[in-house]
Order: sequence, then C-alpha cells, then structure tokens
Amino acid sequence: MIRSLAAALLAASFIAGPASAQDPAYLAILNRDAPKAADHALTGRYDGSRLLGQTVKAFDELALPSGAAQGPTYSNDKKFSATVSAQGKVTRSLYVSPAGRSSLEVFTNYREALAAKGFEPVFECARDACGESFNVLKYNWQNKAAHPSDEAYEQVRNLLIQAMFDSVLDPRYALMRKAAPEGDTLVAVYAALNRGGSMGSFSDLLRERVGVLVEVVEPRTMDRRMVTISAAEIGGKLAAEGRAVFYNILFDFDKADLKPESDPQLEQMADYLRQNPQAKVFVIGHTDGKGGLDYNTKLSGRRAEAVAKALSTRYRIDARRLVPRGLGPLAPVATNRTEEGQAKNRRVELVEQ
Repeated sequence: MIRSLAAALLAASFIAGPASAQDPAYLAILNRDAPKAADHALTGRYDGSRLLGQTVKAFDELALPSGAAQGPTYSNDKKFSATVSAQGKVTRSLYVSPAGRSSLEVFTNYREALAAKGFEPVFECARDACGESFNVLKYNWQNKAAHPSDEAYEQVRNLLIQAMFDSVLDPRYALMRKAAPEGDTLVAVYAALNRGGSMGSFSDLLRERVGVLVEVVEPRTMDRRMVTISAAEIGGKLAAEGRAVFYNILFDFDKADLKPESDPQLEQMADYLRQNPQAKVFVIGHTDGKGGLDYNTKLSGRRAEAVAKALSTRYRIDARRLVPRGLGPLAPVATNRTEEGQAKNRRVELVEQ
C-alpha cells in the first residue's frame, strides 16, 4: 500500500529528528490519558491501560460489524458480510494496553465485564474467522472518520491514534447488546496486538502493545432544533441570494430514503413552487467531507433525486421544473474538521435556474 505524499512527509518530520521510540516526549503522551477523556461507565478499562483518544457525540449513527469481512485486503469489493446500524449517544474510546499482555487476555476482560452487566453477544470473531480484510475495514489508517481523535490533541497523539492498528496480530472482535424498555444499548470491542507498522517511531512505540477500540451506542432521542422554512421565506432567499438552504430534509443513514420528518419542509417547498408557477430550480444535495469523493457525490445525487421525485409525485410539481444534482463535499459552507462544520455541510438546497 502506497501512502499519500502528505502523510509520508508528516511522519518523516517526526522520524527524521532525534526522537525515537523511547523519546521522553512521545512516552509522556502515550502514558497519559487524552485531555477531557474518561472511561465509559459501562465498559471501564483494562488495568494499566491509557486512554489514547476519545470522541463523544450526543446523537449520531454508527454502523457496527455483525458479520465477518468478505474479500481480500486489497480488493475494492471487500465489505462486512453484515452490519448493525444504531442511533443514539455514541462514545468511541481507543486504549493502549500495558506491555506484555495478549489481545486474548485484554479482550476477554472486556467481554466478561460486559456479560456480567447483562450484555449478550450479537457477533464474535477471532483471527482468521474475522475475515482477511476485517482489520482494514474496521480501522484503516487512511480513514480519519474511524479514528477517535480531535484537532485539539497534540500532533503526536493524533499520529499514535492513526498508527494504532497499522499492523496487527491476533485480532478479536465482539458486538454485544443489552435490551431495555427505552431501547437497546450496543457495545463493540475490537482488540489486536500491534506489531509495528510503517509509521516509524510511532509504530515502534506501540509495538507489542494491545490496542482496544471500544464503541458504545446508547439510546437517546435526537434534539429537534431545525426550523421549517416557509414558502414565503424560500421565495425571499431565492430572490436575495439565488438559493435556499435546508437542514431538515433528512435521510436514513448512508441511504437516499427520505425520513417522515422531512415532510413539513417538503410541503413548504411545494407551496413555494405552486405559488410561483414560472419558477424552475436545481435541487442540490451536499455531504460532509467524510468518505470518498465518488461515493459522496453519487449519494448526494441520489438524495437530490429523492427530493425532486417527492415534489413531483407526492406534491404534483411538474418534474420539468426540477433538476436534481449532487455535489457531494465539493461546496462546503464550513470546515469539515469539526462535527459542527460537518453538520452544516450536510444539506439540501434549492437554487434558482
């Protein structure tokens, strides 16, 4: 696998200097928890481990493997045979275990602790049973969205997070569920023994340590904060700016299926078009910067088509007045480096023709 030139130069900027795997500055970061990070009450940590990185989202959606990986590591067609998508409060924590421990020992401690709290297995695998491409699909060094990191972390910490599963042995994974009247809680635990890798001093520092990614999805209702834009407001936006932006056109995760919560805004779009029978618009779909360009462009296009189809079939707007297009992440209105910015970039627009 050939890394990007930017990533190679970034790693080299640290490796080329006097720092080594035993550099006190590197060790100091590895041996202290990430700022503002804390163990989740349901999972805790393996004794002696350090919390390398963590992300907490009040409401998000997470797709968790519930079946083995299919396809070779370098195949473009590799995928998990099954996944479970869950919405709620999402906490993702990355631990590095003390030296001299096996992934079997560390993993079993997490699994037994969860079982003692009433969690039952949905899917488990170890080594070859997980599938050849499981490691790459689960935690690829190139997939920044998979890394529980933060722009506020030290650069060394973020590079250690990136290198954690670069080259591993004895991978083990479990997806566990606990049912409750208010909704199911899911916990996924992925553990593997680091065997170094291609990130120089960062890989050396993690060698022979077990990395553990713990992902928790707890049931929680999403805050409803999006305001429906009226037909009159849509007309005003188009007249003044040439476009109207909508954040309450909602889709199922990774799909182009409109959610029922979108109906009030679709009704107002249709009202504007009925009241202005000469108006023609482009229906534009936008995504954030997570994921591949081609995939996001196609997804945003399908979502724009779904909006145009709903307006024409459900609300009887002439389809010739609607031209759907997907721009993916190509026209951001905010940075994709923060969750807030990503949320602003996920939107639908009506643009005057």
